[in-house]
Amino acid sequence: MYLPRKLKQDNSITGLVPALICLSIGAVIWVLIGPEEALLSVAAFYFLYAGFSFWIFLRTRNMSFLAASMWQLLFGVFLVTRPDHPLIIVPDEKVSGMVVVLLLASTVWLLYFLFTKRAKWKGREVFELASMAIEPLPDGFTERPRPAGSISYTRDELMGFSAFLNRNLVAMPYYEDNSVVFVPVKMGDEFSFLLNREKFRHNRSWIAFDFHGNVTVNISRKDYLDYKEELSFDQLCGNFGNLFIQFMEYYRKGEAERILYKLNELGLGLTS
Repeated sequence: MYLPRKLKQDNSITGLVPALICLSIGAVIWVLIGPEEALLSVAAFYFLYAGFSFWIFLRTRNMSFLAASMWQLLFGVFLVTRPDHPLIIVPDEKVSGMVVVLLLASTVWLLYFLFTKRAKWKGREVFELASMAIEPLPDGFTERPRPAGSISYTRDELMGFSAFLNRNLVAMPYYEDNSVVFVPVKMGDEFSFLLNREKFRHNRSWIAFDFHGNVTVNISRKDYLDYKEELSFDQLCGNFGNLFIQFMEYYRKGEAERILYKLNELGLGLTS
């Protein structure tokens, strides 16, 4: 399904920054010291990044990060044990062959998650859905949270709902004393949120569900200005609340996969 995009085009290369840093460091070491040292430094980078990806997996429980962690770890091992010119000699040559087989298998596993959008942060989809059927109408931006309705749910249902959104990268949950706050994260913004848990409090949009069923919405200036045109702010806040209330209703009825279907139906790119 194609719908006119309300958000500005995404030109961010944040997701490529780690790879660019790794390649740059490797190239400099290759020129200044030598190829073996360069490959060893790249392998060390992949070992460290594998640990970081595994930490994200623990934070989100999204299986794509476990696949990424395994691929990065195996690629690092491959660089130092490759059969043609190993940097580290392994006692059994079959080990190198096994590493290659496992690396290929993990590559297929990782590509599956990438092409099925299970590894995609879906914040842009959330913002696009919330802006559907809203015509340009500048009626004033305000930075204060707004009530956006209510819905009945148990505390266990709210916890399960938050785990589902977190696991599928729809929104990151932050747990407060009396509510759960959901922050839709766009591709490229994930590192700042993962490394700074308080980031959502500063210049970011969020949707809060309290333990009494009340829903509150806050749209940040940064996210509001990311739309191509000025939209009715009242309608946008109302749409955000209604969208997440609908998501909760899907979850309570055992139809949570419909949430992912609605988001993926927009047809946004794998990296946007």
